[in-house]
Amino acid sequence: MKFFTKKIIFASLAAAFVATGCSDKSPQLVPASTVNKETVSEKPQDLVMFNPKVDILFVIDNSGSMQDAQTNLSRNARLFSDAITKMSVLDYHIGVTSTDMNDCQRGCGNLIGFPYFVDKNTANGASALANNMLIGTDGSSIEMMFSPVVNALTTSLNNPSNVGFYRADAYLAIILITDAEEQSRLSPADLLNFLIQKKGDASKVLAYGVIRKLAEERTCYDMGETLSDKLETFLSTVVNADKKQNNVLSLCASDYGIKLAQFAADIVKRSSGTIRLQRIPNVKTIKVTYGVQVIPNDPKTGWVFEVSTNSIILSADIKFIDQGPNVGLSVDFDVIETK
Repeated sequence: MKFFTKKIIFASLAAAFVATGCSDKSPQLVPASTVNKETVSEKPQDLVMFNPKVDILFVIDNSGSMQDAQTNLSRNARLFSDAITKMSVLDYHIGVTSTDMNDCQRGCGNLIGFPYFVDKNTANGASALANNMLIGTDGSSIEMMFSPVVNALTTSLNNPSNVGFYRADAYLAIILITDAEEQSRLSPADLLNFLIQKKGDASKVLAYGVIRKLAEERTCYDMGETLSDKLETFLSTVVNADKKQNNVLSLCASDYGIKLAQFAADIVKRSSGTIRLQRIPNVKTIKVTYGVQVIPNDPKTGWVFEVSTNSIILSADIKFIDQGPNVGLSVDFDVIETK
C-alpha cells in the first residue's frame, strides 16, 4: 500500500535546513492501529551528500622556471572564476599557496595574496584571484606539491592567512600547477589517505593537475629536469579521475583556458550539482525553488530526477536570479512509502 507524506528539503548557502510534516490519519486507507505515526523528517546528516560548499586550493610552483606558466594561468583566471560563479548557490573559497616549504612567508601551506582567499562576496573576485596567482618565481628549487597541501590543512590552519578558509562540511578541491616533479617525502597514497581522513568521505576529495606529463617530459618546458610519476599517480586515484585523465591538463596545452574552465565546471557539478534524496519522491510533486524563483523541470535550464540514484540533478546552465545573500535552494515533494 502506498501513501504520501509531505517532504521539504532546504539547502542554503551556509547549511542545509529541513522542514517536514506528516500525513493525517486516514482510516479509509488503513486501520488506525496500523497508521505509520513516524514523523517524516530529514536529519541534517542525511543531506551530507548534497553540500553546496567547496574549498579550492591552488598549489602553484613559484620556482624560477614558472614565469610563463604563471602568466598563462593568471590570464585565464577569469574563465575559471566565471565557471565557478555561474552556479550562484555554490559557496566557494579559493586560496593560493606555493610549492616552497622553506620560505614560510611565501609558502609552507600559508595562503598568499590579498584577500587571502576569494569567496562569493569578494569584490572583483576574478581580478583578485588572477593577482593572487602571480606568486612570483623566487621560490625554492625543491618543489613540493603534497606537503603544502597537508600544511595548509593542519599546521597553517590557524594562521591569520588561513583562518576561515577550510570548512569541515565543504567539498575540497586541490589544483596542482608545476613544471617539475613532486619532491616531498609523502607518497601519493599518503596524501590521498590524509585528504580522505580529513573529509571523512572520499567523494568530497577532488584533485586536478596542470603539469608536465611524463609523456611530454622532453617537449614541454624541458630544462633538463627529470619527472617522476608521483603527481600522475595521485591524480589517478581521486574520485574525479578517469582513464582519459580529464583531471590532468598539460602545462603546454594550446586550449589551456578552456580546459581550466572545464576543471571549474567539474568542481561545480560534483559539489553542487546533485541533491540526493533520502526518501522516494512522487516525481510529479517535486518542486525546486531558489528563493522566490521556481526552477523548471528541464534538463538544460533546470533539473531532472535521476531514478537510479534517487537524486535531483541540477543543470549547470540554470539562470539563477540574484536575490541577495542567504537565499536557499529548496526541494518540495510528497514522499512515497510502501507498506
